[in-house]
Amino acid sequence: MKLRVSVKQMLVDLLSIQPQVMKLYRDNEKYQTLIQFLCAKDYYNDEDLLYPTLKEVEVGTGIASHKVRKQIKEIYNSFFDFETEYSFDFSSIEVWFNAEYYKRYASFKCLNLNYIPRVGENIDLPFLRAKVGTNYFYVKEIRHFFENNIQRVEIYLKPGSYNSYWQYRLDKALELKEIGYGEIYSLYEYQIKERLGLRN
Repeated sequence: MKLRVSVKQMLVDLLSIQPQVMKLYRDNEKYQTLIQFLCAKDYYNDEDLLYPTLKEVEVGTGIASHKVRKQIKEIYNSFFDFETEYSFDFSSIEVWFNAEYYKRYASFKCLNLNYIPRVGENIDLPFLRAKVGTNYFYVKEIRHFFENNIQRVEIYLKPGSYNSYWQYRLDKALELKEIGYGEIYSLYEYQIKERLGLRN
C-alpha cells in the first residue's frame, strides 16, 4: 500500500524535534525565514498553542504556499537522507516511573540512573508505601519517547511479583478477545482472573 505523504504531518513531526531542526538549519540562508517561524514558539509542548496551519505558516513567513510545502518537504526529508548523514541527538535522558496499586497512582522522575530496570524485574520502592499502599512492584511495561532532544523512558509498575504464565494468559485472552483492552485498565487484576476462570 502506497503511503500518502502529508505535508501537514511533516510539519508536526518537525515541531516535535524543534531543537534539532534549529541546530541543522540555523545557518542555512535558504530556510531562515521558515525556521525562525517554526522555532519562535514551542508548539509541540505548549498545550495552549495550536499547531500552525500551512496557511498560517504562509501568512506568517510571507512565503508562497507552494514554496512553504516544498521547503517543509526538503527539511523533513533531509533528516533521513544518507547524503546529509544527520545523526539525531537525544542525549538528554529522563526516566519516569509510573506505579499503580488498586487504582492508586504515583509518578516520579529519576536522573542519572546507572541501570534502567527491564520488563519482569522486581523493584522495592519503600518511599511509595504511604502514597499508594505498597512498596513492592514489578516492571510491567517500558516505553521510549523521542522528542526535541530528549529520550524519555517511561516505566510502568504493577504491584507484586512478575508472573510469566499470567502475562502469557493475559496476552492470549486479549488475542482471543476473551477480554478487551479497555478492561485491562478498568478492571482490577483479580477481576480479570475471575473473568478468565483463574480464581475460585
